[in-house]
Amino acid sequence: MRKLLAIFVIVVIGVTGYAVADPGPSGSNNHGLCTAYFNGSENGQAHKRNAPPFVALAREVGNSDGMDNDGDGQTDEGDEMAGPEGIWDWCNDPANNPKGIGGNPDDPNQDGDTSGNSAGHGGGKK
Repeated sequence: MRKLLAIFVIVVIGVTGYAVADPGPSGSNNHGLCTAYFNGSENGQAHKRNAPPFVALAREVGNSDGMDNDGDGQTDEGDEMAGPEGIWDWCNDPANNPKGIGGNPDDPNQDGDTSGNSAGHGGGKK
């Protein structure tokens, strides 16, 4: 019985394929990722922003925003991470996220970063 189950699993994977998606924005998940990033309690936001999908989002934005996010005098390096203000702008750009950010989150560009987690995500100097 176990052998039969193992063969079945191998056949299913072989026929359907097996895909493992990288975390972070992919086009099809931008709306959900942006919405999740900016909604929830301050404490919840601070914790979830260290999760791989949100770190990948911060890197995606930091590598393409024309800003010196890590303060080393260079812009858009492979390891730069944007802060909530830059991510907010990226998530509200229709070219990246046509649906915008869902829910009713605070705009960190106006109200400041309410997550308490802006340290370590760069200062965003041009």
